[in-house]
Amino acid sequence: MNRICGPAIVMMLAAISPAVGQELKEFNCGRNLERDGGLPQMVVDKDLHVLGQGAGKFDPGAAPAGTHIKSIFCARSDVVPGPNDYKVVAAGYPLMLFARDGAGQTRIAVLETDAGQLRLRSVGQAGFTPEMSQRIRAVLDASIPQFKAATR
Repeated sequence: MNRICGPAIVMMLAAISPAVGQELKEFNCGRNLERDGGLPQMVVDKDLHVLGQGAGKFDPGAAPAGTHIKSIFCARSDVVPGPNDYKVVAAGYPLMLFARDGAGQTRIAVLETDAGQLRLRSVGQAGFTPEMSQRIRAVLDASIPQFKAATR
């Protein structure tokens, strides 16, 4: 595992070119780890792949001794969730997505639950465009029935 902090995520994204209308690509994923009473630490895990997960439940792997997993994060070509991303949230972890847009802005979104409902919220200054909102709605509409079944 490689350790990285928030500013390093932005640097990691600098090499990512936006891929609107192209196949969704995942560049790196990791876990936000927290020690009791400590601050979360973002740790890239080259073996953690959210986008390519197949059938079954999401398994983030074991946290290192003395830590617990707060959330999962991925740097991708697009901030719109993939069709199986709901599995991360169903397993009990928010999923942070990082992507750069055509204007060079970093977009950050969090797939999570709100009162038991699956939702994606924008974090930071670069919100969702109307086109992105339509694509997000389509993914969420398709994921919600599966999410509900997975959390029963």
